[in-house]
Amino acid sequence: MSTATIVFIRLFTTISSVFWVFVMGFWLSVFTLQQTFAQSQVNENEQEYVFGEPELVGTNISRNLFDEGYRSGLGFRIGLNDFGLQLGAQYRLSIRQYTEALISISLSGVRDPSEQTYIDYYFGNRVVPSKYKRILSTPLTLGLKKRFFPNQITDNFRVHSSVSLGGAMMFVLPYFRDYNDNGFREANLNEFVGYEPVNDIFEGWSELETSMAMMGEWVLGIDFGHNFAQLQSFQFGYTFYYMPTEIQIMEPFKPSRLNGVIIDVNQDQIPDAFERSNDPVNFLGSVQITFVFGKMWARD
Repeated sequence: MSTATIVFIRLFTTISSVFWVFVMGFWLSVFTLQQTFAQSQVNENEQEYVFGEPELVGTNISRNLFDEGYRSGLGFRIGLNDFGLQLGAQYRLSIRQYTEALISISLSGVRDPSEQTYIDYYFGNRVVPSKYKRILSTPLTLGLKKRFFPNQITDNFRVHSSVSLGGAMMFVLPYFRDYNDNGFREANLNEFVGYEPVNDIFEGWSELETSMAMMGEWVLGIDFGHNFAQLQSFQFGYTFYYMPTEIQIMEPFKPSRLNGVIIDVNQDQIPDAFERSNDPVNFLGSVQITFVFGKMWARD
């Protein structure tokens, strides 16, 4: 037998041995895994136990008002913005798992953002220079509220956003007694013995004017708590008024000056010439912080 034949036979034998060792090892490994993860055993009481991987546990679906049965609720609203304090109520209706309809009604003051209040610390009197009209509004809005990231954020910290639109009745009252109807609050010592007086909240109603306005707001907020029956919300957003009929909030006129001196030809402390000071406004907007406290009712 030649040397080449001997080498070939030995090489073939080695390769065959390695192949069968690999096959046996693979078969044993598969059998062992099957026995480890899917074997069964019967004990002396003929009870069968199955060993293996447990079934995967799915993620829990987040809780929501709709599925929990809380379909309606009523809350008390407290808002703070550039216009002042806003008080009102809000009705919520759960219409889908993470969607609610809103009805809101409020009572709020409306003022020009340029207003500044000065206080007499001796007598406590307050005055707003150049203010001409005082406005109270009663907004009524309809809106939709949507919860975001329900499966990513815990149920006691429910992030939401809402958009509301509606109308408002504007009650316009004179801020001061403009005795001579010149659109400017004067300090005429000869005629008025002081400034034309500022009306308090109970005065000026005989000169009440009303006007309609469009009103809307957008908010981003959080509902707190695991107990869905308790309504606790904090919201930050933007609110606005659009008035088709412009309203003169600040004084429309101011005395004309010549070289920095008010024109008073007769020297009677009554200006003899006026010029335009502030234009009427038809749009007012402000950022707003709102707190809502109330209760949700479960469906019977």
